[in-house]
Amino acid sequence: MGFKIFKDRKLSEKSLEKIDWPDYVVSLDKKNFNDFINKYPLSLVDFWAPWCGPCKAMAPRMRRLSKIYTGKVAVGRLNTEDNRDIAKKYKIMGIPHLGFFRYGKKIMSITGARSVGDIKDTIDKLLKK
Repeated sequence: MGFKIFKDRKLSEKSLEKIDWPDYVVSLDKKNFNDFINKYPLSLVDFWAPWCGPCKAMAPRMRRLSKIYTGKVAVGRLNTEDNRDIAKKYKIMGIPHLGFFRYGKKIMSITGARSVGDIKDTIDKLLKK
């Protein structure tokens, strides 16, 4: 019995290694949003809109974070203007809004423009949990 548990644990560790982690910011929409947030142990979604100035400032920060955390965090961006149903489902009231998901479950969020350092601090805490 103990061997089986060990064997199962090894298999699950191997399956984690086989996750195809993006090293770029994934453009999200209603077609790929659920697959994206459900696939990864930790994903970060930047909810934004084209008319939002602070959202535009977040784009290069998200690109930088996607490079820093390749293999640990998947980073995506969702245009709330084109995907109002998803924004409504997750009660996005202000943008930019960063949503953190663990295998599809929203575990926390941050509203407002933040520095790469601030976001890194949050990600590092979530990776330790």
